[in-house]
Amino acid sequence: MKRALSFSSLFLFFAGIFCLACLAGCAMFGDTGGKADEARQDVYVHTVEWPGETLPMIAQWYTGNKDNGKILAKTNPGISSERLVVDDQILIPLDLVKNNKKMPKEFFSTFSAKSPAGPKKSSSKTKQAVEKKEDFQPYGPK
Repeated sequence: MKRALSFSSLFLFFAGIFCLACLAGCAMFGDTGGKADEARQDVYVHTVEWPGETLPMIAQWYTGNKDNGKILAKTNPGISSERLVVDDQILIPLDLVKNNKKMPKEFFSTFSAKSPAGPKKSSSKTKQAVEKKEDFQPYGPK
């Protein structure tokens, strides 16, 4: 006696095969849902929260030295230091971490790439340079 397969049993069979193939593909390519790096014990993971964050800024907050941004670039080869995107995860070697508190918005808003302590203030030298630039007269006929 032949047994006829119904549409629903065929559908469930192929759906199961498809799910198994997807799981096998994820396992083969190492996709673990983005949590693999968080399981590492030798790094601190910072998640980018605001557009405009930079590796030197992150290095300044967590390590106390913006020049450690170069080390962060080497530790995170798949991330462009100029184009950090919200939700990027930046790995920071634990031996560099001096501050493991989350970077606050206030630090982000006051950080300047040239002066990590805060926004750059104009000095008398800067004002003099601007004045001299305005006094500049080009050579030649007018």
